[in-house]
Amino acid sequence: MKKVILVGAAVAAMLATGFTACKPTPPEAPKEVDIYVAGYDKTGAKRVAKVWKNGKELYDLTTGDKDAEAYSLFVAGSDVYTAGYEHNGTTNVAKVWKNDGELYALSTGDNHAYARSVFVADDKVYTAGMDGNFAKLWKNKSATNLTTGTNRAYAKSLFVAGSNVYTAGYESNGTKYVAKVWKKGSELYALTNSSNNANANSVFVVGEDVYTAGFESKGTKDVAKVWKNKKVVFKTDGSKDAYVYSVYVAGEDIYVAGKEGGVLKVWKNGEELYELADKGIPFSMVVYNGDVYVAGYEGEGLDLVAKVWKNGKELYTLADKGEAHSIFIAERP
Repeated sequence: MKKVILVGAAVAAMLATGFTACKPTPPEAPKEVDIYVAGYDKTGAKRVAKVWKNGKELYDLTTGDKDAEAYSLFVAGSDVYTAGYEHNGTTNVAKVWKNDGELYALSTGDNHAYARSVFVADDKVYTAGMDGNFAKLWKNKSATNLTTGTNRAYAKSLFVAGSNVYTAGYESNGTKYVAKVWKKGSELYALTNSSNNANANSVFVVGEDVYTAGFESKGTKDVAKVWKNKKVVFKTDGSKDAYVYSVYVAGEDIYVAGKEGGVLKVWKNGEELYELADKGIPFSMVVYNGDVYVAGYEGEGLDLVAKVWKNGKELYTLADKGEAHSIFIAERP
Protein backbone atom coordinates (compact mmCIF):
# COMPACT_ATOMS: atom_id res chain seq x y z
CA MET A 1 0.00 0.00 0.00
CA LYS A 2 2.77 2.44 0.82
CA LYS A 3 4.41 1.96 -2.60
CA VAL A 4 1.12 2.67 -4.37
CA ILE A 5 0.67 5.91 -2.42
CA LEU A 6 4.17 7.09 -3.22
CA VAL A 7 3.85 6.38 -6.95
CA GLY A 8 0.48 8.09 -7.07
CA ALA A 9 1.88 11.18 -5.42
CA ALA A 10 4.73 11.33 -7.93
CA VAL A 11 2.39 11.08 -10.91
CA ALA A 12 0.11 13.78 -9.50
CA ALA A 13 3.05 16.12 -9.09
CA MET A 14 4.15 15.60 -12.72
CA LEU A 15 0.64 16.35 -14.04
CA ALA A 16 0.38 19.49 -11.95
CA THR A 17 3.62 20.88 -13.39
CA GLY A 18 2.95 19.91 -17.03
CA PHE A 19 5.75 17.33 -16.97
CA THR A 20 8.31 20.12 -16.39
CA ALA A 21 9.46 18.98 -12.97
CA CYS A 22 13.19 18.36 -12.60
CA LYS A 23 14.70 15.37 -10.95
CA PRO A 24 14.34 15.51 -7.16
CA THR A 25 17.29 17.02 -5.37
CA PRO A 26 19.24 14.21 -3.74
CA PRO A 27 19.79 14.50 0.01
CA GLU A 28 23.03 16.08 1.12
CA ALA A 29 25.76 13.61 1.90
CA PRO A 30 26.78 13.56 5.56
CA LYS A 31 29.60 15.97 6.21
CA GLU A 32 33.01 14.58 7.05
CA VAL A 33 33.98 15.07 10.67
CA ASP A 34 37.06 15.13 12.85
CA ILE A 35 37.00 13.44 16.24
CA TYR A 36 38.95 15.29 18.93
CA VAL A 37 39.68 13.77 22.33
CA ALA A 38 41.40 15.18 25.41
CA GLY A 39 42.93 13.19 28.24
CA TYR A 40 46.29 12.01 29.45
CA ASP A 41 48.93 9.40 28.68
CA LYS A 42 51.00 7.84 31.44
CA THR A 43 53.36 5.59 29.54
CA GLY A 44 56.21 7.53 31.19
CA ALA A 45 56.80 8.45 34.80
CA LYS A 46 54.30 11.32 34.78
CA ARG A 47 50.86 11.95 33.31
CA VAL A 48 51.08 14.00 30.11
CA ALA A 49 48.04 16.05 29.07
CA LYS A 50 47.22 15.22 25.44
CA VAL A 51 44.89 15.88 22.55
CA TRP A 52 44.14 13.24 19.92
CA LYS A 53 42.50 13.74 16.53
CA ASN A 54 40.89 10.85 14.66
CA GLY A 55 42.63 8.31 16.85
CA LYS A 56 46.14 9.76 16.43
CA GLU A 57 48.07 11.98 18.81
CA LEU A 58 47.65 15.62 17.78
CA TYR A 59 49.93 17.14 20.40
CA ASP A 60 51.20 17.00 23.96
CA LEU A 61 50.03 19.91 26.08
CA THR A 62 52.68 19.35 28.73
CA THR A 63 56.28 18.16 28.77
CA GLY A 64 55.93 15.21 31.15
CA ASP A 65 58.14 16.77 33.83
CA LYS A 66 55.11 17.09 36.13
CA ASP A 67 51.74 15.35 36.24
CA ALA A 68 48.99 16.94 34.15
CA GLU A 69 45.59 16.00 32.76
CA ALA A 70 43.28 17.44 30.12
CA TYR A 71 39.66 17.16 31.23
CA SER A 72 37.70 18.98 28.54
CA LEU A 73 38.05 20.36 25.02
CA PHE A 74 36.08 22.57 22.68
CA VAL A 75 36.78 23.22 19.00
CA ALA A 76 35.96 26.69 17.67
CA GLY A 77 36.82 27.14 14.01
CA SER A 78 40.40 26.02 13.56
CA ASP A 79 41.28 26.41 17.24
CA VAL A 80 41.20 23.73 19.92
CA TYR A 81 40.69 24.88 23.52
CA THR A 82 41.53 22.43 26.30
CA ALA A 83 41.05 22.70 30.07
CA GLY A 84 42.75 20.74 32.84
CA TYR A 85 45.53 21.05 35.35
CA GLU A 86 49.29 20.82 35.67
CA HIS A 87 51.15 20.16 38.90
CA ASN A 88 53.68 22.85 39.84
CA GLY A 89 55.68 20.72 42.25
CA THR A 90 53.43 21.57 45.20
CA THR A 91 49.84 21.97 44.01
CA ASN A 92 47.71 21.41 40.93
CA VAL A 93 47.21 24.56 38.84
CA ALA A 94 44.07 24.99 36.72
CA LYS A 95 45.00 25.79 33.12
CA VAL A 96 43.59 26.43 29.66
CA TRP A 97 45.48 25.62 26.46
CA LYS A 98 44.79 26.92 22.98
CA ASN A 99 45.96 24.48 20.33
CA ASP A 100 49.33 23.15 21.56
CA GLY A 101 50.30 26.13 23.75
CA GLU A 102 49.26 27.26 27.22
CA LEU A 103 46.74 30.10 26.97
CA TYR A 104 46.73 30.96 30.68
CA ALA A 105 46.71 29.63 34.22
CA LEU A 106 43.43 30.18 36.04
CA SER A 107 44.79 29.70 39.55
CA THR A 108 47.81 30.96 41.48
CA GLY A 109 48.97 27.62 42.88
CA ASP A 110 48.11 28.57 46.46
CA ASN A 111 45.51 25.78 46.54
CA HIS A 112 44.79 22.71 44.48
CA ALA A 113 42.72 23.82 41.49
CA TYR A 114 41.23 22.12 38.45
CA ALA A 115 39.62 23.30 35.21
CA ARG A 116 37.06 20.61 34.46
CA SER A 117 34.95 21.97 31.61
CA VAL A 118 35.51 24.47 28.78
CA PHE A 119 33.01 26.07 26.38
CA VAL A 120 33.70 28.75 23.77
CA ALA A 121 30.95 31.17 22.72
CA ASP A 122 31.09 34.63 21.09
CA ASP A 123 34.90 34.57 21.20
CA LYS A 124 34.82 34.15 24.97
CA VAL A 125 36.31 31.17 26.77
CA TYR A 126 34.23 29.90 29.70
CA THR A 127 35.75 27.41 32.11
CA ALA A 128 34.32 25.66 35.18
CA GLY A 129 36.14 23.91 37.99
CA MET A 130 37.36 24.49 41.50
CA ASP A 131 40.04 26.37 43.43
CA GLY A 132 40.48 25.38 47.04
CA ASN A 133 36.99 25.01 48.52
CA PHE A 134 35.36 27.22 45.88
CA ALA A 135 33.37 26.05 42.88
CA LYS A 136 34.50 28.42 40.14
CA LEU A 137 33.38 29.82 36.82
CA TRP A 138 35.87 31.73 34.69
CA LYS A 139 35.07 33.98 31.73
CA ASN A 140 38.39 34.17 29.97
CA LYS A 141 40.59 34.81 33.06
CA SER A 142 37.95 36.60 35.14
CA ALA A 143 36.76 34.39 38.00
CA THR A 144 33.35 34.12 39.66
CA ASN A 145 32.93 32.21 42.90
CA LEU A 146 29.84 30.02 42.63
CA THR A 147 29.99 29.18 46.33
CA THR A 148 31.11 30.88 49.55
CA GLY A 149 34.08 28.63 50.21
CA THR A 150 32.77 27.63 53.63
CA ASN A 151 32.48 24.03 52.47
CA ARG A 152 34.04 22.06 49.63
CA ALA A 153 32.41 22.56 46.24
CA TYR A 154 33.21 21.65 42.65
CA ALA A 155 31.83 22.78 39.28
CA LYS A 156 32.10 19.76 36.99
CA SER A 157 30.38 20.83 33.76
CA LEU A 158 29.17 23.94 31.92
CA PHE A 159 27.01 24.79 28.95
CA VAL A 160 26.48 28.17 27.28
CA ALA A 161 23.05 28.80 25.73
CA GLY A 162 22.66 32.28 24.29
CA SER A 163 23.44 34.75 27.05
CA ASN A 164 23.01 32.15 29.77
CA VAL A 165 25.87 30.18 31.29
CA TYR A 166 24.84 27.03 33.15
CA THR A 167 27.15 25.17 35.50
CA ALA A 168 26.60 21.88 37.34
CA GLY A 169 28.45 20.21 40.18
CA TYR A 170 28.16 19.82 43.93
CA GLU A 171 28.51 21.69 47.20
CA SER A 172 28.95 20.18 50.66
CA ASN A 173 26.65 21.32 53.42
CA GLY A 174 29.19 20.18 55.99
CA THR A 175 28.06 16.58 56.13
CA LYS A 176 26.70 15.66 52.68
CA TYR A 177 27.38 16.62 49.05
CA VAL A 178 24.40 18.28 47.34
CA ALA A 179 24.05 18.24 43.52
CA LYS A 180 23.50 21.76 42.22
CA VAL A 181 23.00 23.86 39.09
CA TRP A 182 24.11 27.47 38.75
CA LYS A 183 22.99 30.01 36.13
CA LYS A 184 25.01 33.13 35.34
CA GLY A 185 27.14 32.56 38.41
CA SER A 186 24.28 32.23 40.92
CA GLU A 187 22.65 29.10 42.27
CA LEU A 188 19.64 28.15 40.15
CA TYR A 189 18.55 25.18 42.25
CA ALA A 190 19.67 22.19 44.29
CA LEU A 191 18.77 18.88 42.67
CA THR A 192 18.98 16.92 45.91
CA ASN A 193 18.44 17.59 49.58
CA SER A 194 21.04 17.13 52.28
CA SER A 195 19.94 13.62 53.32
CA ASN A 196 22.13 11.77 50.77
CA ASN A 197 25.44 12.36 49.02
CA ALA A 198 24.96 13.40 45.39
CA ASN A 199 26.93 14.84 42.49
CA ALA A 200 26.15 16.39 39.12
CA ASN A 201 28.72 15.48 36.47
CA SER A 202 27.20 16.80 33.23
CA VAL A 203 24.83 19.53 32.05
CA PHE A 204 23.17 19.96 28.63
CA VAL A 205 20.71 22.71 27.69
CA VAL A 206 18.00 22.67 25.00
CA GLY A 207 15.92 25.83 24.81
CA GLU A 208 14.67 26.51 28.32
CA ASP A 209 15.24 22.95 29.51
CA VAL A 210 18.28 22.05 31.57
CA TYR A 211 19.34 18.38 31.63
CA THR A 212 21.72 17.43 34.43
CA ALA A 213 23.28 14.02 35.04
CA GLY A 214 25.01 12.46 38.00
CA PHE A 215 24.07 10.24 40.92
CA GLU A 216 22.49 10.21 44.35
CA SER A 217 23.20 7.74 47.14
CA LYS A 218 20.19 5.79 48.32
CA GLY A 219 20.75 3.51 51.27
CA THR A 220 23.66 1.20 50.49
CA LYS A 221 23.76 1.93 46.74
CA ASP A 222 24.41 4.90 44.49
CA VAL A 223 21.66 5.55 41.92
CA ALA A 224 22.45 7.07 38.50
CA LYS A 225 20.10 9.94 37.67
CA VAL A 226 19.23 12.50 35.02
CA TRP A 227 17.13 15.53 35.88
CA LYS A 228 15.21 17.68 33.37
CA ASN A 229 15.10 20.97 35.16
CA LYS A 230 14.37 19.67 38.69
CA LYS A 231 12.42 16.54 37.71
CA VAL A 232 14.06 13.10 37.53
CA VAL A 233 13.61 11.69 34.01
CA PHE A 234 16.03 8.75 34.27
CA LYS A 235 17.33 6.65 37.11
CA THR A 236 18.65 3.14 37.66
CA ASP A 237 16.80 0.72 39.90
CA GLY A 238 19.26 0.88 42.79
CA SER A 239 20.15 -2.81 42.78
CA LYS A 240 23.75 -1.95 41.81
CA ASP A 241 25.94 1.10 42.25
CA ALA A 242 25.43 3.28 39.18
CA TYR A 243 26.67 6.66 37.96
CA VAL A 244 26.05 8.96 34.98
CA TYR A 245 29.03 10.89 33.62
CA SER A 246 27.57 12.45 30.47
CA VAL A 247 24.16 13.39 29.09
CA TYR A 248 23.44 14.43 25.50
CA VAL A 249 20.08 15.42 24.04
CA ALA A 250 19.43 14.96 20.30
CA GLY A 251 15.95 15.96 19.19
CA GLU A 252 13.53 14.17 21.49
CA ASP A 253 16.08 11.58 22.58
CA ILE A 254 18.04 11.63 25.83
CA TYR A 255 21.32 9.70 25.70
CA VAL A 256 23.16 8.80 28.89
CA ALA A 257 26.68 7.42 29.39
CA GLY A 258 27.57 5.87 32.71
CA LYS A 259 28.19 2.63 34.49
CA GLU A 260 26.10 0.20 36.47
CA GLY A 261 27.59 -2.50 38.62
CA GLY A 262 30.97 -1.57 37.17
CA VAL A 263 29.82 -2.15 33.55
CA LEU A 264 30.14 0.80 31.14
CA LYS A 265 26.81 1.50 29.45
CA VAL A 266 24.89 3.84 27.18
CA TRP A 267 21.16 4.34 27.65
CA LYS A 268 18.68 5.99 25.29
CA ASN A 269 15.39 7.28 26.68
CA GLY A 270 15.78 5.10 29.73
CA GLU A 271 16.51 1.86 27.88
CA GLU A 272 19.95 0.26 27.74
CA LEU A 273 21.44 0.78 24.29
CA TYR A 274 25.00 -0.59 24.57
CA GLU A 275 27.44 -2.21 26.95
CA LEU A 276 30.92 -0.85 26.25
CA ALA A 277 33.21 -2.66 28.69
CA ASP A 278 33.19 -4.57 31.96
CA LYS A 279 35.35 -2.07 33.88
CA GLY A 280 36.27 1.59 33.49
CA ILE A 281 34.51 4.95 33.11
CA PRO A 282 32.75 6.51 30.08
CA PHE A 283 33.52 10.15 30.81
CA SER A 284 32.15 11.94 27.74
CA MET A 285 29.61 11.40 24.97
CA VAL A 286 28.55 13.12 21.73
CA VAL A 287 25.73 12.13 19.40
CA TYR A 288 26.26 13.20 15.77
CA ASN A 289 24.14 12.22 12.76
CA GLY A 290 22.65 9.34 14.72
CA ASP A 291 26.02 7.95 15.80
CA VAL A 292 26.95 7.73 19.46
CA TYR A 293 30.58 8.47 20.36
CA VAL A 294 31.92 7.85 23.86
CA ALA A 295 35.34 8.59 25.33
CA GLY A 296 36.73 7.12 28.53
CA TYR A 297 38.89 4.27 29.68
CA GLU A 298 38.67 0.54 30.08
CA GLY A 299 40.32 -1.34 32.95
CA GLU A 300 40.99 -0.82 36.61
CA GLY A 301 43.85 -0.02 38.97
CA LEU A 302 46.99 0.83 37.03
CA ASP A 303 45.79 -0.93 33.87
CA LEU A 304 43.79 1.94 32.36
CA VAL A 305 43.47 2.07 28.58
CA ALA A 306 42.17 5.30 26.98
CA LYS A 307 39.50 4.47 24.39
CA VAL A 308 36.79 5.80 22.10
CA TRP A 309 33.66 3.82 21.23
CA LYS A 310 31.25 4.41 18.35
CA ASN A 311 27.79 2.86 18.51
CA GLY A 312 28.87 0.44 21.19
CA LYS A 313 32.00 -0.81 19.40
CA GLU A 314 35.59 0.18 20.10
CA LEU A 315 36.72 2.79 17.57
CA TYR A 316 40.17 3.77 18.87
CA THR A 317 42.66 2.82 21.53
CA LEU A 318 44.41 6.09 22.28
CA ALA A 319 46.86 5.15 25.03
CA ASP A 320 47.73 1.85 26.67
CA LYS A 321 48.09 3.70 29.96
CA GLY A 322 45.83 6.69 30.28
CA GLU A 323 42.33 8.12 30.21
CA ALA A 324 40.18 9.90 27.63
CA HIS A 325 38.13 12.56 29.41
CA SER A 326 36.41 14.56 26.67
CA ILE A 327 35.27 14.10 23.07
CA PHE A 328 34.25 16.70 20.49
CA ILE A 329 32.97 16.15 16.94
CA ALA A 330 33.86 18.97 14.51
CA GLU A 331 32.49 19.14 10.99
CA ARG A 332 35.10 19.75 8.32
CA PRO A 333 34.65 22.96 6.28
